[in-house]
Amino acid sequence: MKPLLQLALDNLSLQDGLNTLQGGVAQAVDIIEAGTLLICAEGVQAVGQLRRLFPEKPLVADFKIADAGSVLGGLIAGQKPDYMTVICAADNGTKAAVKKEADRQGAVVQVELYGRWQMDDVKAWKELGITHVIYHRSRDAAGEWGQTDLACVKALCSMGMDVTVTGGVGYDELELFAGLPIFAIICGRSIRDAADPCGQVLRMKERIDQLWA
Repeated sequence: MKPLLQLALDNLSLQDGLNTLQGGVAQAVDIIEAGTLLICAEGVQAVGQLRRLFPEKPLVADFKIADAGSVLGGLIAGQKPDYMTVICAADNGTKAAVKKEADRQGAVVQVELYGRWQMDDVKAWKELGITHVIYHRSRDAAGEWGQTDLACVKALCSMGMDVTVTGGVGYDELELFAGLPIFAIICGRSIRDAADPCGQVLRMKERIDQLWA
């Protein structure tokens, strides 16, 4: 199993996000993400626009739902993403409500691991039927990916979770995760800010092929 490459569109306008996807980028990446910043700036309709423009491309709506699971879950799921996120701190009742709305629309819930959480929490989420998690190193966090992070990722994988990793991951960080059964790797600025975004995507996918051969 090799990870998929997910592009986070944390642009502050939909048009800017669409510009990021030009030049073959949309076709080259495995998953397109409507990032939290984009959804906050443009509303849930940004998710729907991306769905209509790229109907065959896996799409994540990363709103990190924290409360009002039925309402927000319904709003997001109604835009037809393949995946939608809820923050780990949300009450399990919220997670269950989001999952109910996601199931209704054929979407998958991903729990974003951000801040405080425990492995026992992950077990409880599995009991709710949620098996996707996103291990997130905050963009505001000091330092770099370390052994503690990698140990958590390995433990989550060993629990049978589908694990996505994000937070300052670029070409040079791919080797840290080599061989791990990771579901997806999220990149944002390392692709968006590249001189040749499509070339960077292809370069990273080639490296993934090498590391997970």
